[in-house]
Amino acid sequence: MDKSNQGDNGELQTAELDLEWVYLLMSARNAGIKADEIRQFFNEKMLQAM
Repeated sequence: MDKSNQGDNGELQTAELDLEWVYLLMSARNAGIKADEIRQFFNEKMLQAM
């Protein structure tokens, strides 16, 4: 297996995740949810997962 492409694949996955986050944040904003509310929600969920 050629490992030289793994960096490119990781970068592609990161870009895809970034686009998903942008889409989710824009959708939330369009729904009237403020960024602070989103941050608080994810912070609470992260603490629960720990």
